[in-house]
Amino acid sequence: MIESDIFIGRQPIFDSKGKCISYELLYRSTHESSEAIFSSNAKATARVIINLIHNIGLSSIIGNKLGYINIDEQIIMSDVFLSLPKSKFVFEILEYTKVTPEVIDKVCHLYELGYRFALDDFSCENENIEYFKLLFPYVDVIKIDLLATNPISIEAMVEKFKPYNVKLLAEKVENIEIFERCKKAGFDYFQGFFFEKPTIIIGTKIEPSIINAIDVINTLYTTTDMSIICDKFSSYPELTFNLLRYINSAEFSFKQEITSIKQILNLLGPSRLRSWLGLFLYSGTNEQMFKEAIVNTAKFRANMMRELVMALGKSHLSDEAFLTGSLSLIDTYLHIDMSNVIEKIHLSQPIIDALLQRDGYYGKLLSITEKLEKTDDIHLLINKLTKKINLSSEQLYKIYCNAHVYSLKTETN
Repeated sequence: MIESDIFIGRQPIFDSKGKCISYELLYRSTHESSEAIFSSNAKATARVIINLIHNIGLSSIIGNKLGYINIDEQIIMSDVFLSLPKSKFVFEILEYTKVTPEVIDKVCHLYELGYRFALDDFSCENENIEYFKLLFPYVDVIKIDLLATNPISIEAMVEKFKPYNVKLLAEKVENIEIFERCKKAGFDYFQGFFFEKPTIIIGTKIEPSIINAIDVINTLYTTTDMSIICDKFSSYPELTFNLLRYINSAEFSFKQEITSIKQILNLLGPSRLRSWLGLFLYSGTNEQMFKEAIVNTAKFRANMMRELVMALGKSHLSDEAFLTGSLSLIDTYLHIDMSNVIEKIHLSQPIIDALLQRDGYYGKLLSITEKLEKTDDIHLLINKLTKKINLSSEQLYKIYCNAHVYSLKTETN
């Protein structure tokens, strides 16, 4: 049985420039439900958070960013806050919290001590605003649920909160068009799976940034360990894509199906690879919206798939599984359709099937990995998945946690 006090998921929160600024941390109970752990008593919640800090390591999960954590009136009225580093958290007051005079006084006191608060899953009905309004002076962020039942426009939502000194976060942003509309209307922050939906832009120039190229060049001068060099490429999807295009150019008569980055690096050798990377030192560099979140997710997928095949006794497939996970968001990162990506590079058929249709062995593992990164109830999902793959729930959860830690190892500020 998986320990109940260390379940965790996370979802990125973006600013208006598409930069990941914080993560919502999604704790879940050991019961087979989608209820958050904060619906239980304060003592249990304190154990969960303390175990997160001491066992997993807060920096491993959120890096140098803020973590958003759900709370209700039980937690507010408890002494849980005294155990937590207030500089690391924003505390989301859940939508079903009972706003009593005692709760208001306690939130006011904590706010004066430097704790930060948000209102979670907020709907814009006038009655709801009236009910929570006494908390507004102590709340920095209101997270508005765009899919709430109240059928008012995005612009009208923003208008309702103009009299109040609060930042607005749009929750459940489902696509890039909604993101742009919310940004134009005046939302400050954004949350949802919209960054995984690629926007098709014909004729996009695809080149790696100068900084990324220099980073890999420096790595090549400091180590000959191919595993370290391959991991470095996993941090820069655009470099991986261009390397694949380079190896398929007319300069090479390389017709073998590509199964791993290591295969290409061994073919080129450090000297030729440094020469190729040097070309990009003369190119411009552009900021990529949602870049950090996309890269971290791709790194999570790559490591998750590599560890899965190794745990399943197929270590000889680990490089190919890693490459599949690493490339699985390249269409999103480069803003081109995945089929166009596949046309430009000479990947093995199992990788192509996985990337285009989620078919085959790698496709199955990629689908499992995608489910794990999105779930609000990691415990329930892991229990279901262990019935489909030959791993225990403890093994799968350990792989899941390690993949999250890996995805933040080289996170930039």
